[in-house]
Amino acid sequence: MTLAETLDQLLPPGEWRKFGEITLERDESGRFRARHRDDREVAEGLDPLDSVAQLRDLAKFDSDGEYRPLKTAPTLRSGWTTECDDAKEFLRRLDAIYPGVFATWVAYERGEHHPVALRNTLDRQTGMYRFASSITNAMANEIMRETCAKGCIRTIAWSIDDQCPVSRIKPEAKAIPVICTEACTFAVSEARRLAKEAYDRENSP
Repeated sequence: MTLAETLDQLLPPGEWRKFGEITLERDESGRFRARHRDDREVAEGLDPLDSVAQLRDLAKFDSDGEYRPLKTAPTLRSGWTTECDDAKEFLRRLDAIYPGVFATWVAYERGEHHPVALRNTLDRQTGMYRFASSITNAMANEIMRETCAKGCIRTIAWSIDDQCPVSRIKPEAKAIPVICTEACTFAVSEARRLAKEAYDRENSP
């Protein structure tokens, strides 16, 4: 089954689903619609975005005009809507907002994609980031709490190390999960910062 066919199955006519900060809807005729979850009860006045390019531009900046380097940051602008009749086109539009997120969930749910433990990710780092692997478990938990949980809408699916397995994520009712299967560059950068601070403290004159 293709990703578009899976989306078509997950969102039958007359249904809706949460997807990050977006609400996905499908009317009885089968037409797809997406908009910000804050606009779900708004009947009119939303800005129609009818192309992938327009939606990519939407995802670039927050409501204050600040650039969004992380597309799953909890800062997606509201006030828009996008509609189409084809599941494949609808998926392309969702990918413009959340690149690869739907595919990641489907592969994870099918058992075809497995999370990478944080320490495995950090052990691969080289150059200025090679110190990141020296963080303690307490530092790892701080990264998960302060960097990941506060700065991203993804749900963490990875563990700190291979000896600490985590439960598999299950979808909530009326939701398509937005998951993280490997620590991103923001988490790695924070790991380096914490490791360097600890090193400097231990080796200060």
